[in-house]
Amino acid sequence: MAGNKDIQYDCVIVGAGPGGLQAAVYLGRYCRSVLVLDRGGGRTLHAKEIENFLGQPLISGRELIETGISQALRFGARIEKKTVSAVAKGPGEGVFRIETTDGAFFTGRFAIVSTGARDNLPRIKDLQKFFAKNFFTCLDCDGYRMRGKKTVILGNSESALRLALAVKQMYTNRVTVALAGYEPPPGYREALENEGIEVIFDEPEGLLGEAELEAAQFKSGRRVACHVVLSNYGYTLNDSFLAGLGLKRNPSGKYETNRHFESSMRGLYMVGPLAGNDQAVIAAGEGAEAAIDINKRLVELNMAGGL
Repeated sequence: MAGNKDIQYDCVIVGAGPGGLQAAVYLGRYCRSVLVLDRGGGRTLHAKEIENFLGQPLISGRELIETGISQALRFGARIEKKTVSAVAKGPGEGVFRIETTDGAFFTGRFAIVSTGARDNLPRIKDLQKFFAKNFFTCLDCDGYRMRGKKTVILGNSESALRLALAVKQMYTNRVTVALAGYEPPPGYREALENEGIEVIFDEPEGLLGEAELEAAQFKSGRRVACHVVLSNYGYTLNDSFLAGLGLKRNPSGKYETNRHFESSMRGLYMVGPLAGNDQAVIAAGEGAEAAIDINKRLVELNMAGGL
């Protein structure tokens, strides 16, 4: 199965998350030809409650994405459910060729990648039962849900220790941090003790409770009563299809971009966790900025071609 060789889009967007959809809305409003390729799923889609998106006192991730898709379609964007397998680009101002796992390919003068990341979740019993309800992975998204509640932080790195200190400072005095296979530096252990934060060295096994979370179960047999669990095992970028492009990364492993979120490859933009913060509202802003810059570039290219 091949893509339509007669169609060259002004922009092909990979990923229908907040960043990709916001870019599609802007480019559609500029009357540009836009194709959005999305494999389905995504972290935003699974968020049960989003309360930090301006103008949306409370909205589910699914509602946010579905509304964004409707908006993009209304402005003329084309959206297809496909999984991208590779991205290539011609020399100079050459077009992008986007290949998908079903053998199709599509071309565009510009490309935006907004494929996000996936959490590295522990394999524990009843995780899905409490996921996004009492079990969270992002302090910025859901830290306020811990206010005054007994919280267990799971992790295997120094990041979990910093997280525990931050949670104690902002949200609750009742914090336990459970470390698996990691020995904290002496300075951190002293800081945690001074803050009254309990530290245990154990691996999580399951979550206990009926309608609400009641405790975290560990492999040693220990049970720690809690109302919230915050998991901090990091995440993996959804970027395997970008392998071989030689894109520049920063020390954290994310992609380097300029102020318009253009990567080190001319014409290829990165928005969302691939290059910055993992927040829906921030990704949407990045998508808008990328789209505005792409439209300016298209105006310039078309004017130059007509001279």
